[in-house]
Amino acid sequence: MKDERKIPGVTVALIAANLVVAFVNLFAPSVLEKLSFDPARPTALGVIGCLFAHKNLLHLLANMVFLAAVGPLIEFTRGWWRYLTIYIVGGLLGVLAHWLVSKQAPPGSLLLGASGAIAACVGYCSIRFARTKVPLAPNFGVRVGAIALIWVLVQAAGMIVRIGEETRGGVAFWAHLGGFFAGLIFAFIFGGLKEARFQYGHEVLERMNDRGPAATLAAAEAILTQQPKSRTALWQKIEALHDLAEPEKCATATVQFLEGANDEETISGLKILVSIKRLEVIPAVQRLKYADKLGESHQALTASILRSIVDSKNDPRRPDALLSLCDLLQPTDPVQSETLAKILNEEFPLHPATELAKQKGLLA
Repeated sequence: MKDERKIPGVTVALIAANLVVAFVNLFAPSVLEKLSFDPARPTALGVIGCLFAHKNLLHLLANMVFLAAVGPLIEFTRGWWRYLTIYIVGGLLGVLAHWLVSKQAPPGSLLLGASGAIAACVGYCSIRFARTKVPLAPNFGVRVGAIALIWVLVQAAGMIVRIGEETRGGVAFWAHLGGFFAGLIFAFIFGGLKEARFQYGHEVLERMNDRGPAATLAAAEAILTQQPKSRTALWQKIEALHDLAEPEKCATATVQFLEGANDEETISGLKILVSIKRLEVIPAVQRLKYADKLGESHQALTASILRSIVDSKNDPRRPDALLSLCDLLQPTDPVQSETLAKILNEEFPLHPATELAKQKGLLA
């Protein structure tokens, strides 16, 4: 069986880059000094290099653990380039925050580590996955939003205590906070807040399903008010209306659902219309297109669609539907196919569909 698990390639690459710098530092300790960001003597290499260099093994491992935890969440939900933007730009804004504060209390501490960049990822996740619970113990979890709030308070406390301190070295709280708030901004720019609301809406729908169709309908309509394009909410609304025996409203919602639907969604929507006997809400021309597309792969559904046109005596597309239904049933139900072919010949002797039926051997 094929393993379809995704590999967070960008996260792996970033961790590898940090590990390579640490490995090089073992043989050339002077590299660390060149990659450090010194607020008193800033360099371009230091601005970028400090995001990948660490003071010691503990510092490196701590950051890589957090990166491995939050990185894939962003990479898989927002894509690799947005993820890199959050990581790099968030890290650079952390460096900027550290430099600005250091100007007020020179010479400022040396800056090393991916903490600012990772803080940006944490900031993004605190919005996008705010309601997601992280298990801390058996049967006990804490929401990501709460953890992020505690983290900010700890950083703020450390920042306040260190204001005015002129010693070099230590934790760069301002870089952490700068990166974190950059992550919050990216959550709005890249739609993290919208996705979070979307996910929460789905969770609400799942809970409402247990309470019955009326509760599901109310929740779905509330979500659609804020997210009109939510296909999950619209489908839940359709199913709720179906269960509540509201065929007209159900049919209207299903027509809306079929607009822009993929193949699987189209089949589900058509089956709903068949079950409530409301296929006629779709124009006959479109029904013929659906029938042609579904063909023998969904014979029962295709037959129902074609019969909805055949049963409409005044529909100008009735001859075409009769021909398609004859052709569909001929291999499995030749008697019924022959009966329909005779109706086609008797009622529409001069129609092109009748001539085509003769050419196909459906009519003697």
